[in-house]
Amino acid sequence: MITSDPLSALDETQQAEGRKGPARHAFFISTPRNLEPLLADELRDLGIVDVKPTYLGVDAKLSREEVYRVVYASRLASRVLRPLATFPCRNPEELYEHAVQFNWAKILKEGQTLKVSASVSDSAITHSQYAALKLKDAVVDSLRERTGARPSIDRETPDVRLDLFLRHDQATISLYYSDGIMHRRGYRIQAVDAPLKENLAAAVLLFAGWKGEKPLVDVFCGSGTFAIEGAMIATHTPAGFFRESQGFEALPDFSPSLWEKVKQEFTKGILPLPKGLITSVDISARAMAATRANLARTPWLDAVKLVQKDFTKLEGPYTDKVIVANPPYGVRLEDTTEGLKEFYKAIGQFLKVKCAGSKAYVLIPAGDLDKEIWFKPERRLEIDNGALAVGVTEYSILAQRDDAPPKHAKILKAGDALTAVSAHLGESVDYTPAPLYSTPPHVSKPAPAATTPAAASEEAPKSKPVGSKPSTATKTKKPPAKPGK
Repeated sequence: MITSDPLSALDETQQAEGRKGPARHAFFISTPRNLEPLLADELRDLGIVDVKPTYLGVDAKLSREEVYRVVYASRLASRVLRPLATFPCRNPEELYEHAVQFNWAKILKEGQTLKVSASVSDSAITHSQYAALKLKDAVVDSLRERTGARPSIDRETPDVRLDLFLRHDQATISLYYSDGIMHRRGYRIQAVDAPLKENLAAAVLLFAGWKGEKPLVDVFCGSGTFAIEGAMIATHTPAGFFRESQGFEALPDFSPSLWEKVKQEFTKGILPLPKGLITSVDISARAMAATRANLARTPWLDAVKLVQKDFTKLEGPYTDKVIVANPPYGVRLEDTTEGLKEFYKAIGQFLKVKCAGSKAYVLIPAGDLDKEIWFKPERRLEIDNGALAVGVTEYSILAQRDDAPPKHAKILKAGDALTAVSAHLGESVDYTPAPLYSTPPHVSKPAPAATTPAAASEEAPKSKPVGSKPSTATKTKKPPAKPGK
């Protein structure tokens, strides 16, 4: 049985805050797989002392002010949850009987809306939606019994969110202090297929140790997530700055004055973004339009350099920079294995020839595609991008000697893989592979490189509305056939 009222206990300890300091309570801050140590470090940087990394998150004891700081500023967190009760739960009836005893009127005010979510594993109850329904029924029946009112259910923007975590027949009911899933920053209004989640993009940059000291170049920018997350890091802009709400404003212990204090503290620390510090590149006009639309929701549209071009045609050089690359995956493009290998070889050659003296962080799906990059990985962070296991792989690009050709003597055919990208995006791509070294390794002098066409420009064209027809004055070559056809 639930024998304590955590919100009553919170009220009692808050009365003593002036004499004994701020009251702290146990919270669970969730994060994607393998980001727990990075999240713990981030929380310490936010001034949170009592943190303990655990599976898929961090346990921490937080005061109200610290809760507001974490929800507003954490770039890696997915949810901020306060556990209310834990009890044995071997069947749906037991879940209901425990939950209906709680005084939910202390959490939900009359007229407020509710959402209940659940996750289950290794338990007698196997269906998460059914578990959430039983908890919702218990809350509604308890409120109707105590107040005579029934709360409305809102699946999109509820005032109060409850989470049920059921594992090994043990149930934990928690109260959300975040507005659902925190990777939704509020700036993304357009996206491309399979976009990288915002907190995963931030994790890549934090894994790289990037804080704005060196230029950042994203060669597959998609909808601009790396650019915007990078801008937020470089300018010290809180992760929740663009959200309309944070999630704790409707809770009974909300303190408007304390929240305003936290906001003002972070606002004073925001810096301007140096123009040209961040460059976003993509071959797709659709991706450029999405990036531009999302940047327009921020103050940084004019500060970020946008380049619509095939990465193999970038002139460079990109020396002493941080390069990030989230290339198309075979699962996403239905590409051939051989085509993907050639595509990743082209990435390796681009890094070798154009990015000497830089660090590169390439997202590579599980498998052996990392062998196609020309360098030995220094570190690798395994993350889950949706249903795909992806490795964030770090490479140090050594400066190439003038008298030494690249290791790979084979002429790469990245155009084969880029054709798959073109087909996936529904666009025609004019791809002419840049000449690569084909001189055998024992010959000291490499083959001369072709002259870059004078008409080639690295500045992105002015974006047109998505769906507008291309000009008839511009013709593109028919893309080459897919490998094997």
